[in-house]
Amino acid sequence: RSRASRLWFARPCPIGPTLAEQSHIHRTTMQCCTGAPGQYEPLVPSSSHVDADELENTEDINTPSVIQFAAPLYLCTEADLKLKVNVVRLGSADGVASARFKTKDASAKAGVKFVGLDLELHFEPGETLKEIEVELIQDSRWDATLEFEMVLSHAKGASLGLYLYSCRAKIIDDDKYPTNNYEPTLKGAALMWEYVQSMMIDPAVRRSAIIHLAMDIIKGLYFFLTLYLQLYLIDVVLKNDQPEEHVGGEGGGEGERERELLNVVNSTVKLFSRRLEEEEEGEGVGFLPHTLLIPGSRRKTTMVIAALYIVPFALIHLVDVLRTKLEIPYALHMHTRSSLLDKFLNYKESERSNLNVGEMTMIMMRDTLEVCDMGFMKLLSVAGILIKLGFALIFIMAENRLVVAPLVCYPVVLGLFLICRERLTVEVNEDRAKKEDEVAQAVSETISNYRLIADFNLRRRAVDGYGETMVKLHHADRESRTVVLNNMYMAPWLTTLFVGMWILYGSSQMESFGGTVSLGAFIATINIFKEVGFELCEVYIELMEVQRAFGPLEKICCWMNKEVDLFERMNMLKNRQEDGQRLRQAARDMQKSSTSESPARSASGSPLKRSMSHPAFAVDTLDITIKDLKFQYGKDILLQNLNVSFPQGGMYAFVGPAHHGKSTLLKLLAGVHLPAEKCGTIFIPPHLRVLHISLSECLLNANLKDNVMLSASVKQAQGEARVREICRMVGFKPKILKHLETEDKRDEWRAMFSHTDYVRLNLARAFVLNPEVLVIHKPDCVFSNSEVPGIMDLLKRHVDERGLELPASGREKRRPRTVFFTATTVEGMKVADQVFKVERARGTGKDKTFSLDVTIISASQLRNADIGLLNGLSDPYCSVSIERGGCIQHGTTKRTETVKDNLNPEWNKRLHFDDITPQDVLVFEVKDKDTNKADDAIGSARVLVSEIADGETILTVSAKDNSTLKVAFARDDFLADAPADVTRQYVS
Repeated sequence: RSRASRLWFARPCPIGPTLAEQSHIHRTTMQCCTGAPGQYEPLVPSSSHVDADELENTEDINTPSVIQFAAPLYLCTEADLKLKVNVVRLGSADGVASARFKTKDASAKAGVKFVGLDLELHFEPGETLKEIEVELIQDSRWDATLEFEMVLSHAKGASLGLYLYSCRAKIIDDDKYPTNNYEPTLKGAALMWEYVQSMMIDPAVRRSAIIHLAMDIIKGLYFFLTLYLQLYLIDVVLKNDQPEEHVGGEGGGEGERERELLNVVNSTVKLFSRRLEEEEEGEGVGFLPHTLLIPGSRRKTTMVIAALYIVPFALIHLVDVLRTKLEIPYALHMHTRSSLLDKFLNYKESERSNLNVGEMTMIMMRDTLEVCDMGFMKLLSVAGILIKLGFALIFIMAENRLVVAPLVCYPVVLGLFLICRERLTVEVNEDRAKKEDEVAQAVSETISNYRLIADFNLRRRAVDGYGETMVKLHHADRESRTVVLNNMYMAPWLTTLFVGMWILYGSSQMESFGGTVSLGAFIATINIFKEVGFELCEVYIELMEVQRAFGPLEKICCWMNKEVDLFERMNMLKNRQEDGQRLRQAARDMQKSSTSESPARSASGSPLKRSMSHPAFAVDTLDITIKDLKFQYGKDILLQNLNVSFPQGGMYAFVGPAHHGKSTLLKLLAGVHLPAEKCGTIFIPPHLRVLHISLSECLLNANLKDNVMLSASVKQAQGEARVREICRMVGFKPKILKHLETEDKRDEWRAMFSHTDYVRLNLARAFVLNPEVLVIHKPDCVFSNSEVPGIMDLLKRHVDERGLELPASGREKRRPRTVFFTATTVEGMKVADQVFKVERARGTGKDKTFSLDVTIISASQLRNADIGLLNGLSDPYCSVSIERGGCIQHGTTKRTETVKDNLNPEWNKRLHFDDITPQDVLVFEVKDKDTNKADDAIGSARVLVSEIADGETILTVSAKDNSTLKVAFARDDFLADAPADVTRQYVS
């Protein structure tokens, strides 16, 4: 069979655009990949950055023209050097008009990523377009996609667009993370080095790192000082052959005390100057003086040494306090996490749909922390320790060069050991991390699927499954700790060996054995071995932590370099800008040449609705068009060779069997999906804001009003009274509406929400934000039969009134509203201006399949199956199954709810069946629900599908008891339920 998709439409009645509220033009004939930017475009600008007095003249209905941006979003790369932005004047081009243009910082900063502008735009008579070039600044640092805002204000001779007085610009960084040297094969220390280089490009990080190292130098100098003070105290001050101090009389007087204080101060200078004097006199080797700092007084010299120990330590304390003020960790965490989140939001839909929530959460919370704290920061700590060891090496070289060789062996042996153990260490740590991800995913799935677990009594299964993941984590953690423990023991083993070897060798070189090593040098050398061993052990441990960061860094780099769809969207928007200008000018020319007597038509020649005749703005005549569209999932072709135009200002319904492309087509129109290269184009005038609504249950952690208005200001939402009225119109109960007046957070009102209320909330958000193009899947699906007409009427009013609850006086100046939706009810098709059937090519005759809606309305005079059971009545429900070839088809049985204690129940339950053939049989069974035994049969009926007539019918389920079942059928194979005025003409 051909897998090509067919798209049918009924009623070729006049439909078309209108005028409106946010004038602008757009052109675009997509070349390869196209689609509306959808959720990537702001429905409302970030008005918090705009002064209120700048917008006083926004959307003045008394002015003949409107000045606004040509699109809500502009995309560019650093390599573009310049960003071209179009500002258009819609409506009358007579006279002079002007507006102020200004750039505003967001994540992209003026002077860093772009050159800020603040200028006046002047439109001469007949001039409708101004092109502004914003200069971009290139740098070598990798960044996530950065944004800045552009704002129009202080319009004269025209009004500002209600929404497009502001737009965003995104600068796409086309470099690799962390540097352009990255390749998937780059791992371990080489990848960490690239990461450190990329972080050091940031001036703030580089400055803080230099300060960090300067503080380590200060601490190293203190360590160097304490080594010599210890050696000097043992070998000079406390040596027995030094003369005893001369103790003066008890009443030395004030002058004697002043002299002693001066001696203590001067002794510090002598400690560092004596070395030069000793070298000139040839008194010895090393930095150590051989006389008392204060001649003749050991006690006072000891006081000086004590002061040199204590006073600098206060400086060390201050240095460490100041170190905590450095924001290197915060800057690294913020940059890495925000960049990763930005990347996630711009992934291709295929990448994002395959994302593991638990893994992504752990990458954000654990892996980024390990890379920043155990990677970059640990390397800074290693540098600080090496500085300290450098001063220790200076001491050793001056006092005892014999021990240099073993100390050089320390880093060589430990480094080789780390290199040999690197892959094993990384593998066991990553295995443990993977098991942690599985635990996080198990918790996430348990929380999100609680209702399923509770309803189907799966608590034991959920707990057991979680326990299994914890056991796997325990085994992986035990293996990881074993490897780490064995790695850690390498440095202490080396220290112990070197100290033991020095005791054997150094003791034979002491002066008491005729050697040249003093007791102080012998003891100091042992302490040096211990101290250096301790410090090298610290270095070793820090490098082990750095090794632990290799795996997380590889994972982060993988996620940072996944494919995004920004480049396709950028090309799409650029094409729209180029084509849009041409189409807008053509529409203006056609509008000038038309007369009041000539029939109103869109730019493509399609007839317009009466309400859209002779629009004030030519841009409103541009059609939304699909040309040669093809889309497939893998090798499964879903849509193929679609060509159709939709004039603005209409309601377009899509019907058809499940899994035949209705939802996919909506997502393509909304820009959720983008067509592949050479797979057709979708043109939506770029000035139109597109909003895609799903049936998902999404809430912000905020009050109810903020959840409805989202990013819109009160001014953009046209007042809080309008917000309240829209919430009432979509059907919120008074107990929920009262929370619009409070600041109650989500948890205080979420418990009142039903599944239907979440859909109401999405509709309220859409009506408040008032997009020009609204794309919504099954708006009539979750509401009861009594509510569906009201909901569909609201969508119709949104189109006819160009926004709900807005003043009628400005309606002709507002942009037309267009709605695309999938219809599942007759009411949905009745409000549509055109109905399209989307289906794959299928067989004919006996092979032909179609969809069927069966509504179980009620039953009457059912038998009481609970006689004798505490005088109760039956608890009836009705099920419907598809029988094919004498067998009930697996997975086709659907049922109503159970009605308690009722022999004349009312269900009004609509059941939908796909892929029905004329030879199928519908089997109806009415049963009594029991808890402790099998359900009792009350009655049944069988209906051949080929004999079904659309509409209501009465079925007899028990002739003995005169029990009947009232049902209604609705087939969609030939739009049987479409309104009477829908012409049954199909165009492929």
